[in-house]
Amino acid sequence: MGNTISTYYGFFKEDEVKQLASLYNKGGFEAVVSRIKEKNEALENETLKIAVTGESGVGKSALINAMRGLSDGDPGAAEEGSTEQTMKVTDYQHPQLPTVCFYDLPGVGTTTFSSKTYVKKLELDKYDVFIVVLGVRVMENDVFLARQIHEMGKKIYFLRSKIDIEIDNLEKKNRQQDREKELDKIRQYCIKKLEENKFPSQEVFLVSSYRMSDFDFSRFCNVVESDLSENKRHVFKLSLPNFSTEVIEMKKASLHGKILAAAAASFVAGASPIPGTSLLCDIGILVTAFMYIRSSFGLDDESLQRLAWKVGKPVEVLKAEVKNPFIFDISAASVLKLITTSVAGAIMIAEEAFHLIPIVGSVVGAPLSFLSTYCILRNSLDEFGKSAVRVIIKATEK
Repeated sequence: MGNTISTYYGFFKEDEVKQLASLYNKGGFEAVVSRIKEKNEALENETLKIAVTGESGVGKSALINAMRGLSDGDPGAAEEGSTEQTMKVTDYQHPQLPTVCFYDLPGVGTTTFSSKTYVKKLELDKYDVFIVVLGVRVMENDVFLARQIHEMGKKIYFLRSKIDIEIDNLEKKNRQQDREKELDKIRQYCIKKLEENKFPSQEVFLVSSYRMSDFDFSRFCNVVESDLSENKRHVFKLSLPNFSTEVIEMKKASLHGKILAAAAASFVAGASPIPGTSLLCDIGILVTAFMYIRSSFGLDDESLQRLAWKVGKPVEVLKAEVKNPFIFDISAASVLKLITTSVAGAIMIAEEAFHLIPIVGSVVGAPLSFLSTYCILRNSLDEFGKSAVRVIIKATEK
């Protein structure tokens, strides 16, 4: 139960859970459902604007693609390999989350944007996250831009890209044993150059857009997440590509909100997903929720195919790690079958939900439609998550 509560608090903070009990005492369960819907709508409408800048050829496009789970050539992907300097702001929407957008900013000193007019013309105050991509050499313009952003009170993240190339070069020279020493050398060089240019001491993350599970990418994501506001943190976690088992666990916590929203919608529809009652509304709600969870974990056909291409393995090998056939066959018929086989009776579900959901620990008037939908999705979330973890492990297997 402790784990359920901790993931639940990924949607509502502990003090908000206490407020829900107060809401129930004043306005009944309708008031609780209204608050859940309000919270979910705020999260769905929350925007996240991530600005990426750096000199041409440092791998900005590859990074923007990697953070959206895309490869060069995919629909909507940024064109990789170009050495031409970006002359205008180019935006790249997240393929699954339309409120998340990446912006490729022009480098400082281009003919269009001089250093004196850069901040004003690019409206830098509208972005939530700033990423400065560093190449083999830290350039003066990198530091200038970082200083301008820093003076605005904004947080900056320095990413030294293409680290996989550096490590591959070591291996070619039979110097694999010097890996950590080489990585530290690169990191210290970047930090030193930033300090020499009178920029406050900063952490530099060493990353590869093609080997996200290696090096500092996970740590970078954790730091960004901790720096964001509550709602933007939620959106950022859901936007991450599934490159590690840690990301899967992060997403499970955030997806709890979708489960509660579906349960709230079930309550509003006034139907209970128990055979013999009005099921049409709840089946539609469950199908939508299951498909969203599947897509978030990268278990849909399109995502698995993209991952297979990226890691150079047959997609069938990855699909074999998804043990539950329901994940590939989400439909009204399969959901109805799931309901009839997983729900033994209304009383049993209500009792299980009473112990599992922190809200109903004190809100005892939760109706069966809410509790049933929550339990079905909550149990399935674990199964989807386990499948996603197995797929990631198989994909990254040497």
